[in-house]
Amino acid sequence: MKMKKKLASVLTVIMLACSLPWQAQAAAPIVSNKPHKAPVATPPAVSEAQPVKAVPEPAAVKADTAAKPAAAVKASKQAKPEKKAKKTAKKKSKKTKEKQSKVQVQQSNWRLKVAQQKLQVLGFSDERPSGRMTEATSSALKSFQKQHKLKADGELNDATYHKLTWEAFAKEGIPKVKGKEIVSRAAKYKGVPYVFGGTTTKGFDCSGYVQYVFKDCKAKLPRLADEQALQGIFVTQKQLRPGDLVFFTTYAAGASHVGIYAGDGQFWSASSSKGVILSSLKDDYWKQRYYGARRVLITNGEVYK
Repeated sequence: MKMKKKLASVLTVIMLACSLPWQAQAAAPIVSNKPHKAPVATPPAVSEAQPVKAVPEPAAVKADTAAKPAAAVKASKQAKPEKKAKKTAKKKSKKTKEKQSKVQVQQSNWRLKVAQQKLQVLGFSDERPSGRMTEATSSALKSFQKQHKLKADGELNDATYHKLTWEAFAKEGIPKVKGKEIVSRAAKYKGVPYVFGGTTTKGFDCSGYVQYVFKDCKAKLPRLADEQALQGIFVTQKQLRPGDLVFFTTYAAGASHVGIYAGDGQFWSASSSKGVILSSLKDDYWKQRYYGARRVLITNGEVYK
């Protein structure tokens, strides 16, 4: 009986011991093999009446600035004045270049180059014409001005320029031939037909006719109208005298037609429609196409402004 009781108590203890893990397992929560995640906080509900306010941009910029080290902020502040200084320097250099270019334009021009050529012709200078004012040019101008009783300042003023061009022309122009003689010969070929490229009494074009008339009076002129327009000195319509050359723009730009001034506002020329004819500068056709005039005869006198 005692043995039976002992066996019964041992069995009871064994049964109790076996039942404990099952109870613990039932009490513990179920755990998966996946890693644990932090619990996600649910955002509070936002009503339509109270929309979420966006964070203003300046605040973000301030936050960024605050996040930067003090040295970096200091460097960026120093960089700004440097940029301004560079911009100012660029502007100044631009202005300086513009001023220099203006000075170069004033000092280097065709009028000064022409004056230098005339000084060579008259023997006042052996300097190569450059269109730039040099010490040699200024000295030559002073010498010329003294000789012709002009203000000797070495500058190329209007009075000096006109006197220079005239004195050089007086040396290089057509001498002795008179304007009336040229006009008389020009009228002699009235009615000769127009022929493009013509240079004889069988037929003239405009410049061929003018060249032939001057040659008849033992005076030389270039063949083409635009070449003839470079001869002698410029004169206005009011200054025109018989024997001066008048130019017009017709079939081509520039001096493309030439005639011989006859006096009283009229001129002789070889027109493409009527051949050699006397025309008026006041005619609408010629008035609208007038280009300019040149004096090639020294006997027609000096031009005064």
